[in-house]
Amino acid sequence: MVRPGKLVSTRVIRRVRQEVYLDALKDHDMELTPLPGTTITIRWPFDDLLYEQQGVITEVLDPIPIIVVKLQGQSKVIEQRGSLRVKVQVPLEYGLIRPDSELLMTTTFDLSATGLRFPSAVELWRGLHLKMRLRLGTDEVILLSQVTRVATKPREIRGKKTWESAVTFIQIKPQDRTLIERFVRGQYHRQQTRRD
Repeated sequence: MVRPGKLVSTRVIRRVRQEVYLDALKDHDMELTPLPGTTITIRWPFDDLLYEQQGVITEVLDPIPIIVVKLQGQSKVIEQRGSLRVKVQVPLEYGLIRPDSELLMTTTFDLSATGLRFPSAVELWRGLHLKMRLRLGTDEVILLSQVTRVATKPREIRGKKTWESAVTFIQIKPQDRTLIERFVRGQYHRQQTRRD
């Protein structure tokens, strides 16, 4: 959500036709919650594009604020992202870069040649460096990443708390980046074919 002089992150809880229900803003951004009647701009990434659309706040539902936005006009592309991103579950091992660090296992939410999102079994923090091992079919990619985003609230998956976390790759062999890029494009084309 674009607020004066600031981009505030939130997530869509529900969408019904032209109405979008957004999650409460994080504690440190709470004062930026727009009032009903305010016109705002919403931005979201999809595939390798960044979209933008105008909307009017119709309600702010309490006690945990849910921001209801009535979208107006058409969405437009405002930026092409650096690399294609697809929703895909790929086996992932991750851990601290210390040699004795335990490796945790999970699967990705999405993947691109520059980063990924995954559910972390522990609460990470921005700027933290992680070693990662991705399994792409018969290929394996080992890389170093940096945490760029962590959900403030954990979700419960099969009775265990997980934090949605995003990382950017900071050390990866060029051939491995190409391998991920090829894998992502293949997944994207398969998903598009299924949609069509």
